[in-house]
Amino acid sequence: MTKTQLKELLHKHFGFQEFRSGQEQALESLLAGKDTIAILPTGGGKSLIYQLSALAMEGITIVISPLIALMKDQVDSLDKLNIPATFINSSISLEETDKRLVEIAANKYKLVYIAPERFYNQRFMAILKEVQVSLFAVDEAHCISQWGHDFRPSYLRVKDAVKFLGNPLVVALTATATPEVREDIAKQLDLGDDYTLVMSGFARPNLHFAVIEASDWQKGDMIVDAIKGVGDSSGIVYVGTRSKAEDIVEKLLAEDIQAASYHAGMDSDSRNWVQDSFINDQVKVVVATNAFGLGIDKKNVRFVVHHDIPGTIEAYYQEAGRAGRDGEPSFCLLFYSPKDRFLREFFIKGDNPTPNIIAEIYDVLWDYMNEQNEGNSNKVLFTYSDLVSRLSETTPEMAIGTSLKILEKEGYVRRSSDKHSQAFLKANVGFEELKEALSSRAKKQREVLGLLEDKFSKEVIGGWQFNADEVADILEIKKDSLIRLIKNLAEQKLVSYKPPFRGTEVEILNKERHGELDIDFSKLKDKLMRAYEKLDQMEQYVYQTLCRQKYILKYFGDKEAGDCGKCDNCLRGERSRNKLGGVDFRKKEYLI
Repeated sequence: MTKTQLKELLHKHFGFQEFRSGQEQALESLLAGKDTIAILPTGGGKSLIYQLSALAMEGITIVISPLIALMKDQVDSLDKLNIPATFINSSISLEETDKRLVEIAANKYKLVYIAPERFYNQRFMAILKEVQVSLFAVDEAHCISQWGHDFRPSYLRVKDAVKFLGNPLVVALTATATPEVREDIAKQLDLGDDYTLVMSGFARPNLHFAVIEASDWQKGDMIVDAIKGVGDSSGIVYVGTRSKAEDIVEKLLAEDIQAASYHAGMDSDSRNWVQDSFINDQVKVVVATNAFGLGIDKKNVRFVVHHDIPGTIEAYYQEAGRAGRDGEPSFCLLFYSPKDRFLREFFIKGDNPTPNIIAEIYDVLWDYMNEQNEGNSNKVLFTYSDLVSRLSETTPEMAIGTSLKILEKEGYVRRSSDKHSQAFLKANVGFEELKEALSSRAKKQREVLGLLEDKFSKEVIGGWQFNADEVADILEIKKDSLIRLIKNLAEQKLVSYKPPFRGTEVEILNKERHGELDIDFSKLKDKLMRAYEKLDQMEQYVYQTLCRQKYILKYFGDKEAGDCGKCDNCLRGERSRNKLGGVDFRKKEYLI
């Protein structure tokens, strides 16, 4: 296909006249039959590379994506463009999955989005074997590298799946990858030496970076101050903990700023509601842990604020890069306190459990298998908190998840699925007593209780399984307001409340236990040391006195990067200092 034909295809299906930097080079490589690794900045149009390739090639393109919401968002967008695409993941029923598998076998689609865990499904693989798979697109490819900041063991299955299907072309795409991670991506995908590396540069010239040192008690008010300074703009505030997300949301709501929290402790329906509300501008600010943002295709995010330092430059630049995807001026503000490092070190320990903890968790899984199945099945269902209660030492839940990843990577277990249930609510007293229990000043909670009585009094009195997002939509209130009311009444023991169950199912792959775990723990020790090194480099960014974007670009291997002229350090000599630390981000005219 010629360059002219590629541009015609681009304009016909996507309405663009020209390619962005790196897109055309990656497309030409793929259409010439060469495996490709494409490193493009956030907002650089990575998805268009495999979407346009799919239209130019025979057969179907398999897109491996780490996030359910990302799949749905992209498939919805492709549907609007009349490009046949679908996804298969745990969010759809078995009946719908079967229907889509039949349609895949009938070559109805050009693109099929899946999570890497789908490669465990033998029926799915058998169907793919019968159709022509022309391209494997590995999105967020840094997840395949153990040196990347979002490593997922299930990505390691991609290489075997590619071989099983006759070695179709592979394109791996990411926005953040150091030279070390890029090499590991090629190694884990078995691309050899004959592949094309496309890098369009990491620079984001429209982003204004700044760092402010502040104590924890100052940060909340300063964040409110900075957000109010950019008016009615959309943005994201990243925080280190779930409780901090709720605290900041309360501050923003008190200032009449439309805000919602997002973290891994919420059920998937609640997270989807927040994401959809943010994309549709019903919520202006999302206060989130790092669980939020992957695949968020929202162009007009004007600011990204970090309440605490992230653990790595990769994580920071990926999160900050969600601002200004439309090329308009946007700011990236990082708050820092010396205490932040302690939180990050806590997370590093959780992400690098000791050999004893890993071995003990495997022993507990064996106990679960024998208790639940009496030896008839090797699948076990548990919650992290239940598993923690059986360990000999206090262990953060994060370390449980990491241990399971390690056991999966080493071939001892396979994560089958996550299990979820609805919340349960039952009033222990009548509605009049519930009303009396609320303070006369709690006007919002009294209003929500009145709405509950009007719509769902029988259900609440009789015992009720419910979805908080759906109920909030019906009552036309914010979900946070509903949950705050229920938790308040539950603390007074006036209602019985059980939040949605969130459990994990894993399959133990070898039912015959032989001796100790055969794991090279020296590699895990190296990973731990690298984590501390990356934290040091993140902290060096904080104390950097020269151009901040230049520091980031050099970290990713761009040795020729120049000063951005827009960060707080570059502008420090041009603007007088103020209490926010060098650049007054509250002045909207500076940003817009």
